[in-house]
Amino acid sequence: MFYNYDMELKDLGIISDEKIEALKKENIRTCIQLLFASNDVIERYFSESERKEIFIKIEELFPAVYRFRELKLEPVTVTTSIKELDKILGGGISSANITEVCSEKRHRRTLFTYNIILNFLQLFEKTAIVYNDSNKMFRPEGLCELAHYRGIEEKFFLEKIFVFKPYTIFQQFEVFELLEKNIKSDLRILFVIDEIGDFFKSTTKRKDITFYNLRMLESFILRVNYFSIKYNMIVLLLNNLIKDFKTDAMEPQFNSITREVVGTRILFYEDNDSVRAKVIIGENVKEIRLSLTDYSISDAVDRRFG
Repeated sequence: MFYNYDMELKDLGIISDEKIEALKKENIRTCIQLLFASNDVIERYFSESERKEIFIKIEELFPAVYRFRELKLEPVTVTTSIKELDKILGGGISSANITEVCSEKRHRRTLFTYNIILNFLQLFEKTAIVYNDSNKMFRPEGLCELAHYRGIEEKFFLEKIFVFKPYTIFQQFEVFELLEKNIKSDLRILFVIDEIGDFFKSTTKRKDITFYNLRMLESFILRVNYFSIKYNMIVLLLNNLIKDFKTDAMEPQFNSITREVVGTRILFYEDNDSVRAKVIIGENVKEIRLSLTDYSISDAVDRRFG
């Protein structure tokens, strides 16, 4: 038997009442809260053997959630080709982390992503791009045109791109099988998820977007995060910016679900003849102005001079 959401720690049946009461003082009452607790708290209350037993039990009950305690991999970074953005990101897009890229207009996030793909392919010799094309919008000719503009030959990269086109929610989860088949110790992987929120919305009638569908989306995002950490992958989640009707603010679609897992967010906003990017990493928020051309999003150029 497994659970879709959460359960009280006492229901696990393997934690003493004394420790459960102590954990309540740390505001930890449920299994999911325990999974996201800091290592300091976990190690204060449980021995190594106890931690192993508890987390194995939780992962059996909640197959989509995981905890990493001993995993230490050297992070991989790929440049965005935007100096100001790279500076904020600590060098570029990093592995073992989900980077969410959002915009109102699809072209903005697609152009940004295609340039990341080409940078990634040039940076590493042994690579694979897994492109999860939920809405059937991936255009290889667009990537080829951009590569031609940058002087990169098509034969250099086309055979390294695996495009996955799911038609149902259940097929959506099969992308993880594709990933594991292509994971090798010496292979670098870039995993692109193209508008997963739209996919989960379009597979059902609008009135049937229920708690179950939202939990499926949550499970998918959690598993993506698991893969990014376990295999040290770079993950780009492409998403829509939509208006919150209560605040009138523009925010990522399904924000209440993705914000709990996503480590880095890059939000592109229109600003007259230029584009602004808001970068959110944890509690830190920075904003920069950028220039837009047919083939790139780049550092801002002051057109009043030169």
